[in-house]
Parts: sequence; structure tokens; C-alpha cells
Amino acid sequence: MMQATQDPNASAQQFACDQCGGTLLYDPASKSLKCKHCKAVAPQSRLVPTAPGPREIPLQAGLMMQAPTGLGAQLQAVQCNSCGATVNMGPEERSGACSFCASPMVVTVPAGNNLISPESLVPFQITKDNATSGFNTWMKGLWFRPNDLAKLAKLDKVQGVYVPYWTFDAHVRSDWTADRGWNYQETEWYTDSQGNQQSRTVTKTRWEHAAGWRQDHYDDVLVCASKGVPAELVGKLTSFQTTQLIAYSPGYLAGWKAEAYVVQLPDAWKLGQKQIFEQQERKCGSDVGGDTHRALVVQNRTSGETFKHVLLPIYVAAYRYGDKPYQVLINGQTGEVVGKAPWSIIKITLAVLAAIAFCAIMAVIVMYFQDKPAPSPTPKKPAVTAPAPKKR
Repeated sequence: MMQATQDPNASAQQFACDQCGGTLLYDPASKSLKCKHCKAVAPQSRLVPTAPGPREIPLQAGLMMQAPTGLGAQLQAVQCNSCGATVNMGPEERSGACSFCASPMVVTVPAGNNLISPESLVPFQITKDNATSGFNTWMKGLWFRPNDLAKLAKLDKVQGVYVPYWTFDAHVRSDWTADRGWNYQETEWYTDSQGNQQSRTVTKTRWEHAAGWRQDHYDDVLVCASKGVPAELVGKLTSFQTTQLIAYSPGYLAGWKAEAYVVQLPDAWKLGQKQIFEQQERKCGSDVGGDTHRALVVQNRTSGETFKHVLLPIYVAAYRYGDKPYQVLINGQTGEVVGKAPWSIIKITLAVLAAIAFCAIMAVIVMYFQDKPAPSPTPKKPAVTAPAPKKR
């Protein structure tokens, strides 16, 4: 496993305004450090990279490599007793509730200075106001939710957190075998309930053995290393653009929280492999051809595996409703919104009753037309033929 090679506190940076001495915070709108007090914007030179930037590290070598640790900034850490997340924040900040689950049970713990340092990140690119607007739009679009839900989603509960991720690249060779099926139709005769012979067309499948292989390359497969963000939610955030990763600088964390990773590199690679292999099985299934297939078996071999440890920006809206926590995540790069919200039993019940009533009405209409006798055919009048002309 990776081991520490430097004292993270030795290079911890402080961010003070050159004009008034106030605290500098990273501002997504200006993409610079901005003074909390006099609003002066610091030069870009204050965002000095402390890492080489996005680079692909061979996976096997990475498991044995010596690597710097810590985040390179003066931070304190709080740990949630409810969800277990550990969040790093500036020494001037205070936290009365967990950033992820809104639990008030948080305790101060030593900062995770033994954790591997990220080499790249995507800075926050949308402001808190933009995130709040997206959150409110998402709330208005919800169906079957309590009427008072919007009142509980207060703006002061939208927080920006840098969430740790691992990314993986790999080449994959997949060999597959399967039964390929071709559908065809046959006419089948049967006796109905009145004893009459009837015919119907049935679809059958002709099976044949099939085999093949394919090669694919995967770039930046994302595996979230967070414990605070729910897996079912973070998995729905699909719009991160890792092509915009830049070299890590502690300045981007000024005024923002950063969660420490808990998913270690070996475990993350297993999850990354699972994602890759599931996609390969779908691709191989498409390669089988025919009208359908069965008994698909795929053998995968990966090579050229590389990884990166990165931080990605997420706004977290954590709130409680009926003593139960709910979360909404907003992509701090693109504004994509995913989340959870309580259901309204009353609205769902009314909707179900309305659906049952509609089905009952449709059934009555169908039965009426089925029972109504068909109109008798109108008798045709005999054709009138003109008399043959008399012969002269």
C-alpha cells in the first residue's frame, strides 16, 4: 500500500488577503481567491499547484509507491457519529451538523494527514446561488411529495464539499460464447371451447452456437471513495467532465469542505472492474446478433490499468423530514441535480384511487360495447333491370 513520505503540516498553506489581512476564500464566479472581508480578488499566482496535475499512475506500481499525504492546507476534521463521514474544513469554520446527513452528532478528530494527497481536482464552477436555484427547480418538479417539503429545504443547508474519487483507465479483452436465437412463425391448430377448430400464429426460436471477442478501452471510470454520500445517489451523478481536471492546489479548498476518502485503492479497483465488466457484458450481448440470445458467458482480461486520486465538487442539501434524513446532490461542475425526498401517502392514495376509477370506467365501456348486439344488415334492394327494347 502507499506510504507517507512527507509531513503534511510542514507545507500547510495559509490564505490571507494582501490588502486587509482578511481570509481568502475560493470564489467559483471569479475562479480566484477572494477576500471574505474587503472582497479583493487575489492574483491567480496565489493558486499555486502543489501536485503535477492529472497523470495516469500504473495501478500495480501505485499500490507499492511512496506518495505525499495530507491536503497541504491548515485544516481541522469532524467526524459524524451517524453516517461515519470525516470532513476537513478550515480552522476558522465550525460545524454543528454533518454536511451529508444533517445529524448534529459530530466530533472533532485529528485531520487525516496519513491519507494520500490528490494530484488533481475539478474546482467548483457554479456558485451556491446557482446550486440553490437548481435545487429549487428540482423541488418544484417533484410529484407525490408533501406540500410542506419546500419549506424544509432551506437555503442555508446547501453546502459545497469536495468529494474524493478514484479514476481508472484500462484496456479490456473480452471473449464470449452464447446461444444465438432466430425467431420464426408457425401456424398452430387448436380446438376452442365450442369444439371448433381454430388456427393461430406462434413465434418459435431456432438456436445456434455463437462465439466471438472484442477489445475496448475505458478512460476515467469513476469510483466514489466517500462514506458520507449515499451510493445510490452519487451513482446517478453522471455529468462530471474529467477532461477539466487541473493540478491540485490547496487554495481551491479555502472556504470549502473536503471529505477524506474511506474506500482504499485496492477496494476501489474491484468496484471499477465491476463497472467495466458489466459494460463489457452488455457490449458482448449486442455482438451476439440474431433476434435474441441466451447462456452468455464472458471472460474478461484487463491490461494497462492506471489510476488517479481526484477531488470533485458536489453541493449537498441535507435536511430532515419527520425525523428522517434526506439528501440532494448538485454537481458543482455542471449543475446536475439528484436526490431523495419523502413520499406523500395521501397524494399516492388519491392517485391510485383515481387510476382504479378510470380502469373501472373503461371496463364498463368495453363490456357495454361487447354485450350490445350488432346491428342487422340492411337488406339489399333487388336490382332494377330496364325492359329489353321491342323488335320492330
